[in-house]
Amino acid sequence: MKILNSIRMSLMAVCICACFVSSARAASSVSQYGITWTFSTDRTVGQFVNGDWWVIGPVTVTSITPAPVVTSFSVNGSMINPIPGQPQGLYYDSGTNSPAYAADKNVAMQLPVTIQPENSLYSTINNPNTWTAGDLMEKTWFKETAVLTILSTAPPAGSFRPPYAGANKTIKSNWNVSKMNYSALRSLVAPNAANVPSRVWLENATQRPLLEMHYNYLNSQWKASWAENKDGGYPRRTYGREISHISSGAGLFLQTNVSNATKERLLINMCQWGIDIHGLINNGMQWQSNGGHNLGRFLPLYIAAKVLGDGDMLIQANGSRGPFQEFQNHYFILQSDIDRPRATGLSVPAVPYTQAMLGMPEWSSDGRSQQERASSDFWADPGYRYVNGAPNCAVIATVTLMGGRTEMNQEAYYRYITERYYPLKKGTASGVLPAYSDQITFFTRDMWETYIAGGTIPPVDTSTPPSKVTGVKVVK
Repeated sequence: MKILNSIRMSLMAVCICACFVSSARAASSVSQYGITWTFSTDRTVGQFVNGDWWVIGPVTVTSITPAPVVTSFSVNGSMINPIPGQPQGLYYDSGTNSPAYAADKNVAMQLPVTIQPENSLYSTINNPNTWTAGDLMEKTWFKETAVLTILSTAPPAGSFRPPYAGANKTIKSNWNVSKMNYSALRSLVAPNAANVPSRVWLENATQRPLLEMHYNYLNSQWKASWAENKDGGYPRRTYGREISHISSGAGLFLQTNVSNATKERLLINMCQWGIDIHGLINNGMQWQSNGGHNLGRFLPLYIAAKVLGDGDMLIQANGSRGPFQEFQNHYFILQSDIDRPRATGLSVPAVPYTQAMLGMPEWSSDGRSQQERASSDFWADPGYRYVNGAPNCAVIATVTLMGGRTEMNQEAYYRYITERYYPLKKGTASGVLPAYSDQITFFTRDMWETYIAGGTIPPVDTSTPPSKVTGVKVVK
């Protein structure tokens, strides 16, 4: 029986790889998301399990289309191995200086160019309208982005793409679709099928690479902005609230009892996203707390770590190490927080904490970095408390269902959501993804009430909170 099961698993892995990966072949060009890379001669090419292309190098790239345009600004740029916070060659105009544009980094302006193996070529298409009308308006430079990876040898069938950031293009043996461990996920009946988000929409929204270039709010400008009439609606993945609704909605969907085959494409996307986040952290990325801009990156890393059995990723997902906004926003109230004078002249006054609040789990927009602006009045100025809180409920629900509370190691975050935010806001739940907003989704509420509040997984930690909080240690 064990031998038969082994054969079945091997055949299943072969079928999985065949579904998503083209066999190696010779080609003089490859295209993705409207971007075409043309080579001087036929080269051996293939696709990673997520659909991104690889090519055996050295390879001479003779053209990248759409071609770069240079007038008073530069668009449709390409660069090798982008690193957050460092000079970049992807986009320039008079207002783009974070990070600063460096013409020598834009390889699209230097063609033909020969690229050695173990490099990633990141290419972009300019967004013709950087201001998109609507209530989710966000300034973005790009319409599309895509990654071409240059390797020395063909990767094993079913491999995930290595991170686009930095120079390390090692493909770990566990970064393969055959290694995805579905038992790390739950298989729970969705209480109300009408409230379950669209799987196809989630797949579309998590498919493309997410360009991370800035540590703070300007990071939103570096995202590819999808047009509203594209398949999948409006999954732009630019502002952190939307990014978090998408990643947490996907994470919670993966805990339902649909088949592994149905989960597969979405899980592949989440694992690839997590691998990219892993590479970004290794190259100094920080998602600093600021309003709602940098939410949503923790959960893809955590899911990838658990599903692929990657200990290095799991360490990065630990609250004492991970440089995520979600971790930085939350803290236990200290005596110094109570004693600190509040800023004056704010549009909505910041109400000081009372002595009775000592040790209470709390949230503020900038965490402890601007504590003088933190207000104890939960209801007076909903603002970013709701922008953050709604998708964070789905994050905590997913982590809880996956048994990851200890691994996440962020008790202030966990207890704020379970003890304060969710109980106060669950009654205002509304909407089904992709109709995200500042409210907890019906799907999150359904799963929470059925399997957390009403189930066997305790949502509340009754232990004594720590006497002091040392803050987040950022891995650089």
